[in-house]
Amino acid sequence: MPIATTNNAPQAFLSYTRIDDEAFGGAITSLRRLLELRVQSVAGSREFTIFQDVEGIELGQKWQKRLDEAVSSSMFLIPIVTPLFFTSEPCRDELSKFIAHEKTLGRDDLILPIYFVTAPNLEKEEERKDDSLAKEIASRQLYDWRDAVDLPLDDPQIRKAIRKLAEGVASALGRSISPVPVEDGREELSELAKTLELQRAAPTRHRRVLWVDDRPTNNVLERKSMAAYNIDFSLAKSTGQALAELTNGSFDAIISDMGRPPDGRAGYTLLEALRESGDRTPYFIYAGSNAAKHKEEALDRGAQGSTNRSDELIHMVLQALERRP
Repeated sequence: MPIATTNNAPQAFLSYTRIDDEAFGGAITSLRRLLELRVQSVAGSREFTIFQDVEGIELGQKWQKRLDEAVSSSMFLIPIVTPLFFTSEPCRDELSKFIAHEKTLGRDDLILPIYFVTAPNLEKEEERKDDSLAKEIASRQLYDWRDAVDLPLDDPQIRKAIRKLAEGVASALGRSISPVPVEDGREELSELAKTLELQRAAPTRHRRVLWVDDRPTNNVLERKSMAAYNIDFSLAKSTGQALAELTNGSFDAIISDMGRPPDGRAGYTLLEALRESGDRTPYFIYAGSNAAKHKEEALDRGAQGSTNRSDELIHMVLQALERRP
């Protein structure tokens, strides 16, 4: 059934992290504005708008009341799915509340996830089963944007993807949709190109991360996710190889597993060698335990963090790199 709305309230709520928008040169903001245009065209409604918080409610402000108001007034949630989405408390809360909102309306088509950057905890079944929200997102129709992230918004591939998403929104609105030729909307796109920076902003400088693991194939998804944030990886399968890499060049961060034959605590062996030499490169343990005592031990030994969850690892590493000069 169609959903009644007020004329002044946004029809959709964009759930995203500002770090992701900034990391991709404002691409999420540009995508939101273009999607508004396309839905207005496809659905025949100039009133369709998408609410985007630009004040950083995840940065400590009291966002609960604002979120409740958004849930009650918006018809759709559009999550921009990245590894950071799952570590953001506001994003998780927005998703939880919209799931409940959907149920009260007897609908299952009001959450429209855009898959922006590969999230390992969405791809890995063992992690997904421990995260009900990742499981919920995985069960939805995902609009896969990962191959389009670096394309200008006037690219034919982008126009096609935008049209598909806009038609999904219009369908959920309960309106009849007339086929819209790809050529339609070119004038609006041309005008938008003049007012928006459609090309991705000049990328921030590439960061170098050393990943130490005797089984590097276990971390392919994690590296793929972080590579989207301009991170280049060097791989080492042993403590000796890692030390050789560090002798030949510097890195912005180091990620290490814990046990590597024959040393069951090789992650700490390497960390100790670095700290004794005066090397203060941010260091993270990515191992099988997420116990509080192991996290505390890692911090006590001079690491910046320890986890067995991919989303938490990516969040910690990106935060550390953001603080690096």
